[in-house]
Amino acid sequence: MKRRLGTSAVVAAGVAFAALAPAPAQASAPQPRIIDTTVITEVTPLGYKVTGLALEYDGAIDLGTADIDETAFAVRVALTRPGASPLEGARTVVDAYASDRPAFSDAQRAGSFIILELDENEPLSAGSYNEGGFTRLFDLVGSYSVAQVASVVGAAADTSHPGNGEKAQKLNGHPGRTVVNDDVIDLIVDDYAAGSYTAPSGATLPYRMFTPALDAESSYPLVVTLHGYGESGSGNIEQIAGNQLSVAFADPLRQARHAAFVLSPQADPTDPSKGAWWSPSMQTAVIELVEKTIADNPRIDPSRVYLSGLSMGSYGSWGILGQRSDLFAGALLVCGAGSEAAAVANLTEFPIWAVHSVDDSIVAYDAPGSDYRIFRALQAAGVPVTWSEWSGLLPDAEQEALAAAALTAAQADGSEHLFTTFSAGTTPLFDHGSWIPTYTNDIMIDWLFAQ
Repeated sequence: MKRRLGTSAVVAAGVAFAALAPAPAQASAPQPRIIDTTVITEVTPLGYKVTGLALEYDGAIDLGTADIDETAFAVRVALTRPGASPLEGARTVVDAYASDRPAFSDAQRAGSFIILELDENEPLSAGSYNEGGFTRLFDLVGSYSVAQVASVVGAAADTSHPGNGEKAQKLNGHPGRTVVNDDVIDLIVDDYAAGSYTAPSGATLPYRMFTPALDAESSYPLVVTLHGYGESGSGNIEQIAGNQLSVAFADPLRQARHAAFVLSPQADPTDPSKGAWWSPSMQTAVIELVEKTIADNPRIDPSRVYLSGLSMGSYGSWGILGQRSDLFAGALLVCGAGSEAAAVANLTEFPIWAVHSVDDSIVAYDAPGSDYRIFRALQAAGVPVTWSEWSGLLPDAEQEALAAAALTAAQADGSEHLFTTFSAGTTPLFDHGSWIPTYTNDIMIDWLFAQ
């Protein structure tokens, strides 16, 4: 704004003063400062985590190519849950850059946001907790605070010739001023629509549905996922946020390779109107929901419907396939069990890739009806089975190379049944977590979409 003189001063000085006075000065533009912050979460292979913050400023930010010092920001978290002391502490910023949107990016760009990427491996990155064996999500609204504690200086636009360069922008720090988040962006999870289905039997199925970007004419596969016992509940969110079972198929990189609908219902063993996946009424309700989903969405290709379940969801998948394998084209099943007799009677030609840790302490590898025992029974009945084993701790690329070798062997043998064992002591987090390396394995998921 221009500085203005009072009226009496102008009259006293007269025209001569106006002629001799220096040009009016320009006041400095106010420095942009943080006015809002939003938590960004991701469902990582190791669970639901807070991996970033989007800081919104009240002015334009153009830092050019300058790197932002991550230590210019102090981030603290206080995670609360019923009946427990808060989990509090600092989070570590591993990258910072300006952006024109509240989203992660590979390049800095001018805008009104600064994105902070946080260390996802530190304990306070968790966005969920275990309560009585069930995965529950922290209420993350209001849980994060951030302050800019040091100045951030941009790069001048052009300093190669005197007089041509533009002054670098500087964002002053405000160490004593913190901003608390009032919103949460759940990457991928936010792209699902919520629904509920009540079967004629009375069983209720809350579900989430992901719809791909549809073109004018194509039809698309449908992937049905059945979660494990830990993701049971009534929130209609844990089954897609608890682990990568569902979001692995909705991930943008996966959708670019295999665009598909994803249907993820939720069971609740503690609720008589819902139940667990091993309940016959729940299996019937899933079948009915799948049929209804296909009927309601003419863009779904009914010849390309796939089933994937882990742990309790694998139990349910074996039960459903024993009744209605005609509804599906293939299945990817992890650390579960079913009926050996039903599999031999109904699934000798149905494509299945199953995965199980040899030292699984929750669903024993060699227990009656286990995935492993089912595949042994199929082989004893004369069905070709391709066996493979590797460490679940190997880098993704190495596991995918071993999966590709197993698939090549299966194709050579004309086998529609593949079984992969994770060696003892090599399953990430704990011995039952076979799904962790499974849903990051592109070869296995590519195989499913090839059916």
